[in-house]
Amino acid sequence: MSEFQSDKSVTQSEALPTMGGDSHPNDGDMNHNDSSNNYELLANTTSNTHHHPHPEEVAAPSWVSNPSTNISYNNHHRAPPPPPPHYYHYPPHHHPHHPHHSLSTTMEVTNGLDRFGRPYVETKSAESLIRVQNYVDEDIPSDRAQLWSKIIETRRILANHNVDEGNNVELYPRSWTPSSSQHNVNDSDDDGHSASYFTVAQFNTLAKGLSTGPNNLFPTPFLDTDSEFHYGNYGGFTELTKPEVILDFDWLRKWRLLEVMLGGDDACMTGDDRLKSSALFDILALEEVDEYHSFFEPILVKDGCYDGIYQPKPYSPCVRFGWYSDGVALLWKTEKFKVIDDECIDADGNSKELVVKGSFEGGAAYRNQVYIIVPLQIKGTDKCIVVAATHLKAKGGATNEQIRQSQASELRRRSEQMADELKELGWTEVNILILGDFNSEPDSESVRSILCEKGDWKFRSAAANDYDDSYTTWKTRKNGTTRRVIDYIFHTGEDGLQCKEVLSIPSDEMLERTYLPGFRYPSDHLLVAAKFHAGVSRRNDQLPEASNSPFEWLTNFQSLRHLVLPSYIVGDVSPPPPSSIGSASHKHTMRLNALHVGCGTSTVGESLLCLREKDVCGNRLQYGHVVNVDIDKDALGVMQNRWRQRELQTQQLDDITLGVMDWRYLDFKSEESCRLALDPLYRNLVQPLPNNSNNELGGYFDLVLDKSTLDCLLCSETDVVSVFLCEVYRALRIPTSRSESSLDADYRHSSGGVYVLVTFHPLEFIQQLLAELPGAHLEIEYEVIKRKADIVNTIDALEVDEVVSGKNQSEFDPETYLPPASSAWISGSFSPDENYRKTITVFTCRRLPNPKQEESNQTYALDRQLVREHIESTCDKWYQTTSPMVTNEREATLRLDFQNAILSQQRAESSLKEEKVTLDLKTCYELMFTEEEKQVLPFDYFIEDWEAYCQNLRRGEDFPRQGMTINTAIDFLKEMQ
Repeated sequence: MSEFQSDKSVTQSEALPTMGGDSHPNDGDMNHNDSSNNYELLANTTSNTHHHPHPEEVAAPSWVSNPSTNISYNNHHRAPPPPPPHYYHYPPHHHPHHPHHSLSTTMEVTNGLDRFGRPYVETKSAESLIRVQNYVDEDIPSDRAQLWSKIIETRRILANHNVDEGNNVELYPRSWTPSSSQHNVNDSDDDGHSASYFTVAQFNTLAKGLSTGPNNLFPTPFLDTDSEFHYGNYGGFTELTKPEVILDFDWLRKWRLLEVMLGGDDACMTGDDRLKSSALFDILALEEVDEYHSFFEPILVKDGCYDGIYQPKPYSPCVRFGWYSDGVALLWKTEKFKVIDDECIDADGNSKELVVKGSFEGGAAYRNQVYIIVPLQIKGTDKCIVVAATHLKAKGGATNEQIRQSQASELRRRSEQMADELKELGWTEVNILILGDFNSEPDSESVRSILCEKGDWKFRSAAANDYDDSYTTWKTRKNGTTRRVIDYIFHTGEDGLQCKEVLSIPSDEMLERTYLPGFRYPSDHLLVAAKFHAGVSRRNDQLPEASNSPFEWLTNFQSLRHLVLPSYIVGDVSPPPPSSIGSASHKHTMRLNALHVGCGTSTVGESLLCLREKDVCGNRLQYGHVVNVDIDKDALGVMQNRWRQRELQTQQLDDITLGVMDWRYLDFKSEESCRLALDPLYRNLVQPLPNNSNNELGGYFDLVLDKSTLDCLLCSETDVVSVFLCEVYRALRIPTSRSESSLDADYRHSSGGVYVLVTFHPLEFIQQLLAELPGAHLEIEYEVIKRKADIVNTIDALEVDEVVSGKNQSEFDPETYLPPASSAWISGSFSPDENYRKTITVFTCRRLPNPKQEESNQTYALDRQLVREHIESTCDKWYQTTSPMVTNEREATLRLDFQNAILSQQRAESSLKEEKVTLDLKTCYELMFTEEEKQVLPFDYFIEDWEAYCQNLRRGEDFPRQGMTINTAIDFLKEMQ
């Protein structure tokens, strides 16, 4: 609730003292009394007894299953008296509590049970009373698919009730439009670095405790015995046709709020595409949140992609009416942002945290509003943003506007102070975002206090327009209709933080007759959002110019093209389903999904998406979704921007629809990183396996393309290689049998996914590694091709690469024999010949059914421990027996070289034996490696390997790290191999 406008007069004896805080719109201005009266009133209201239903006794409302049900209500309906205090009071205990600013630090913390037997925590002092849930709702979905099932079911129920509006319950369509705050923005400086682009949303959710009806049972003792609000009048929204449906939080509205928060009203995503997307907004500020711990946090934070902070109000009006405290929440995507936890010293020389949350300064009328300020680093850059979220004092009048102006000024001052502290800590690229429900219009003093030019920081407002004839809230209550702009996104930055686009405001004609909230929107406030770019990163400026250009490792796409043609990947292609015959196109298009691992700045993903095949048994084949993953966020940003620019330059193509290109950060050193990057795809876009008791996810990709990523990881730790191979296998589509009954409904090919590996490792070694992979069932073939390089400097329009089946114009000549690539290791030394690395081996590994499992019992995953043991065993066998680096001859030669070096340095007179004499690292390097090996392993790399060797073996302090003995040198070489 944002505006509290009423002509009703409430005397001191009729209302609970509110510390000058928010009140319900049907209540008038509250006079502030001595705070000691608060708990006297609590004691006076708990003398009656009443039956308190267990949660099992409370069934779903009748209108959930019966749209014809119509619950009548009036504002004078009397609810049951409040429950007695004994049902929730436990022996109090104390623990350290983060105090609010300007509030008493003496806090009494009590654990209790509400009327439904659910635990909650009550924190009170002489000036505050906070009640928050200590439980999680039972209907929290276990994954994204279940979440969207809840949302879809909510739509269905709402549609059944919205007969007057033609059963239309779609969220109001909105689109991204250029921001009017784009002043002095030089687009030529826009490097398109993906990490520097982010979206921000501000949303007042309309608290459950301020919008309940007469049939909603308040969970905790209410304090306002004389106010009519605790009986429930649906927030005073008098014109709603079915308020019991529209405002029912527990069964409907909470899922509708999540749909908005996840970007469901972004018109750029239509239909069910919304359900397949991850959360749209990178930063999300929420107000009037009174179900944070029980509902929003378990979904968005604990099991979602956000991290967040919640700050309840010291004396929420919801608590007065028997509900839980409402407050402000600030959330940010963990894949995009990291909280800056640098140590900061205050004026007294004490260490303090940078994150700040609490109440505003001043008297009781000021302190019931709260704020959160968090310093965030944009991952992959050296930029940081101070983000502040708040909900300022409600109700009209000069006095309340003066309070809001003071609160806004304090919030700006605290945000600027944090930004200045970050600069003192060495952060040079710092900006500020201030988000919130200000309860004031654009020409108010409180808004001017943010936008006025003073000091070193200058703020702008991100708005869909210049506020002319706009609104962020539009509602009707008994005192009339109000239409106002009171929700804002303020930002600093001339050249630094640039607002590119904002989410449009629905036109007047779109809204329902009763405005907000309604069947098509769950709150009395619109979510407002903006897209920002944080400017050119210094990290990018320091990169050489060539790093921003595409680079093809090992070979170009054309040399691999014949091995990734859709018809080759699909294998067995049958004629299209009968439903497609006789259509306008007379063709059925089959779209494949591809995962490009370790993409770097390769253009392979672009080439795959442009590749088309026609006349394949009456089908058209193409790649519909290409996902590029890499650990280098800068490279991902460069290529994402390149793709955008190519799309902009592409004219309309006849009879063609481009697929979806996706970039995701993924570090195979972390299983969690794999889950964050790929599990949303598997969860939302792949049908669950039958008998999937372990909730395994995977099987989305027809092609996994690897240009030497496995090669690089094999030079790393075994654990990383095992994670990589398990993730590759998990990603591959599981082969299925084809049934005629399934063709029309979901036409997919039955072949398993294909892992295409481009490698310079020895043929026999890779064969052993993949063919004997525990639990995997792969059909493995290989081909040796010539390496071909490309230099791509232009960003031109996209062109279709169309192939007619059977007429592939590939330069590959299958009659031309190419020998397998040589490992270049002969008798324990690196001796490359003239053909070394002029050819590479390409493995195609098609996933096959597990012959030991029925089709209904197939699994995605491999046993990671078995895979790890297999990798270790294969590597040990190859490098210690088949192709060792340290042969008997090399070891004998090295011992002789060390002995001669010792003699030449006149160390022979030492009392130590020769095997205990240490040579400096530079001398060791010269003795240990041939000239060819030094080209592959420069001295700097040698030092890195040496430091890793010392650390991994956990040598003691007496271990000579500045040199090697002969025995140490030989052991080091054996570990290197």
